[in-house]
Amino acid sequence: MATPTTRRAIRIITPGHIQIESDVPAPRLRPDYLIAEAKAWALNPTDIAHVDKLGGPGTIVGCDWAGVVTAVGENVTRFKPGDAVSGVCHGGNIVEPEDGAYASIVISKELATMHKPDNLSFGEAVSLGVGMATIGQAMYWIMKMRLPSADETPEPIADPAVFVYGGSSATGSLAIQAAKLSGYKVYTACSPSNFDLVQSRGADGWFDYNEATCADDVLATVTSNNSSIGYIIDCIGNEASGTLCASILSPSGGHYHTIKPPVPGPFKTLRPEESAIGTTALAYAMTGESFELPPGKVHPADPDQAAFAREWAVLGEKLLAAGKIKPHPVHVRQGGLEAVVAAIDEMRGSGPRGVKIVYISNAHWTTLKISGQLSEVHVHPMQPPPNPSDPTRECYIKDSPSHVVHMQNGLTLS
Repeated sequence: MATPTTRRAIRIITPGHIQIESDVPAPRLRPDYLIAEAKAWALNPTDIAHVDKLGGPGTIVGCDWAGVVTAVGENVTRFKPGDAVSGVCHGGNIVEPEDGAYASIVISKELATMHKPDNLSFGEAVSLGVGMATIGQAMYWIMKMRLPSADETPEPIADPAVFVYGGSSATGSLAIQAAKLSGYKVYTACSPSNFDLVQSRGADGWFDYNEATCADDVLATVTSNNSSIGYIIDCIGNEASGTLCASILSPSGGHYHTIKPPVPGPFKTLRPEESAIGTTALAYAMTGESFELPPGKVHPADPDQAAFAREWAVLGEKLLAAGKIKPHPVHVRQGGLEAVVAAIDEMRGSGPRGVKIVYISNAHWTTLKISGQLSEVHVHPMQPPPNPSDPTRECYIKDSPSHVVHMQNGLTLS
């Protein structure tokens, strides 16, 4: 099969405006990268920011993708053509405009890619890229928390404890699980409607961040357990979260990290002492490539962080395959790239809460009607069979009496 020379992709035209283009050049295969046919895409708030102000005209939008590898660069060792994978790209990247995820053919760096476990559909796996990179960078590269293990149960850490502000967000729910796997007690603040979610992900205590007594309630619970809050992952990063987090961080100090720059002013004002560390970062640095964000501000490549990112991707694969980390709940939608364009505008509003929106490529079903000799096969287009069990998982359904096989996207993966 000839390698495609063009692809469909969502590009920024002018700030705030995007469109699908059908004749975008296929990405060049770089030594440390792989190329894949995309099967699913997920939406993130950073996509909106890049469309509106951070990305440049002509850049491809999107970060989260999942699909099947079609080619690998000369330095790639973990993947081969045919592998089912998920990954994270720097969408809207003005240094490498071809790198975005919202395309029919995607280029992804090896260290920013994970094998898709058999127990996850493409629709589930696509929700992981940005979140896994973010918690890896925040919790284990920057905050130096104890790494989880895919093989062993960690020794419990009684003190300090971990607090996740926004634990029902896509990144927050992953942070809760990772911290528990590292052996920490984990407390979180979120909306009461999502208490069941954070409890199911392992949180030891959950609090309504809209309540005026939230900080006092957190401190009372943590103190009753003879512990203190030593690590905070803020998944919201605004004045309200900064204020609350400053008030619950241990009086002896600790480490507060917001995944949304900058560090909120109230945190710096309320906790000016050196022992109360406040940090933020951009997960794009995990690729080990230089980038500009905002345009004109150069972030040099960080080889050491890239080396950690490679190790984290391998560990992440193991944790997911073992079922120790569960994806955030997803809202799977049909419609492919066309639907993603409309969803960008939806994300500017409140959007769904407690779930991650993902889109899958338009499914193409065919019937293989087998009659006579097995070599005599007649192929007919058809609509999907009634009530397919999972529209995000490529599968086949065999109707034995009539010797008919229904195939989605030409694949027979159950």
